[in-house]
Amino acid sequence: MLSRLNRILGRQDGEHRETKGRQKEDGLQSPGHTSRNKWFWGTTRKASSTPFFLTEQEQQLNQVDKLTLQLQMLTNERNELLELLARYNNNELNNRLKSELDMLKTQHKKEMSDIKKFPKEICEASYKCKELSEQTNSYRTLYSQLLSEWTRLMEKVSMLKEDNRKLQGEQILLQESCEEARRLCEEAHEKIYDMWTKQQQV
Repeated sequence: MLSRLNRILGRQDGEHRETKGRQKEDGLQSPGHTSRNKWFWGTTRKASSTPFFLTEQEQQLNQVDKLTLQLQMLTNERNELLELLARYNNNELNNRLKSELDMLKTQHKKEMSDIKKFPKEICEASYKCKELSEQTNSYRTLYSQLLSEWTRLMEKVSMLKEDNRKLQGEQILLQESCEEARRLCEEAHEKIYDMWTKQQQV
């Protein structure tokens, strides 16, 4: 209802300004004023030496015309407002205001309830942040320990690789020694067999 009143007042204010503009342009072309203009211009033509100005009576008549027009516009506005207000009785207005007030109270109660929850939520969030900070520090310490252990293991792996390389070298030497010992054993066996054969012949 208030928005409709605002629209009506805005429309009428625009019409009022438009009417004023037309009045300034047309010079309030009312029937009486038209006849007065004819009389005035006729008088001016008859006495060209007379200065161009309105008499005090004509100014008063113009003022009366303006006030009459404004009074008519105000009357029309009043009638429209009365017609609009007549559609709503006091009970309907009271019920509507009460409904809106109840809705605002409910909304206010909800917002106040949410505001009361804020300290608890802030405390919970702070506690969670503290826990996360402690977990982060614990993970950082664990990561440092794991990194140190990994470095130590990598050094040990490097040492084992070096030992393996040495062992492989020693294994190659042992294989060569075994081959040489086998060859010597075979030569010795052949010599012994030859000697035994000769002894048997003798």
